[in-house]
Amino acid sequence: MQVFLDVPVAELEPAVTFWSAVTGWQPSERRGEDGQFLTLLPAAGSAYVKVQAVDGPAGLHLDLDSTDRPAAVDRADELGATHAWTYHDVEVMRSPGGFTFCQTLVDGAPSLARDGSTILDQVCLDIPAAHWDAEVAFWAALTGREPQVGALPQFVRLVEDGRLRLLLQRLDEPDGPVRAHPDLATADRAADTARHVDLGAVVRGVHDFWTVLTAPGGQVYCLTDRDPTTGTRAV
Repeated sequence: MQVFLDVPVAELEPAVTFWSAVTGWQPSERRGEDGQFLTLLPAAGSAYVKVQAVDGPAGLHLDLDSTDRPAAVDRADELGATHAWTYHDVEVMRSPGGFTFCQTLVDGAPSLARDGSTILDQVCLDIPAAHWDAEVAFWAALTGREPQVGALPQFVRLVEDGRLRLLLQRLDEPDGPVRAHPDLATADRAADTARHVDLGAVVRGVHDFWTVLTAPGGQVYCLTDRDPTTGTRAV
């Protein structure tokens, strides 16, 4: 599973500078027809966070890697996904609630390396109430991960050791499309918030266990009180 931060074309440079600074990961060379893709390269472990310049607002989508893409597409279709479009040989699909993801071929052995520093290790799917049951069932079946109800009933975790975490959040909104944002695990939320603001982020809201910010380029994300060495809630 790979994270694609979708950034408006005009905001690509400040967004790349920001995300490289807060993750500590170096941007790769640009690729694609218009240089619209790049990868953030960590010092250890797999590179699973990428940036894409888009003709539209900031957002996030997932790439789901497999060794048998036709089988993966068929499986997602059986579980309720729909075809959106095809980019070259990549099948772009939507979940039952409309969240976009791509079916891609595996690129090396995936692993998420933790060194105790603040880390982007989780994607939170923001799910309006009308799609909640269908999305939880879909993502649990598609990933093969057992749903874990969080301390707050509106959260469900789908976790696998050494892999990117998924957090599903039920919104108060009655309906609308499913979207997503990245979460960073931090041992010092206040200090990280101050640092991110210095780098150009804007605080949108402060809650008991997380802070919502907007990054340069428009990406909404959260700093969360979780142990960066495990990804679990800090005690």
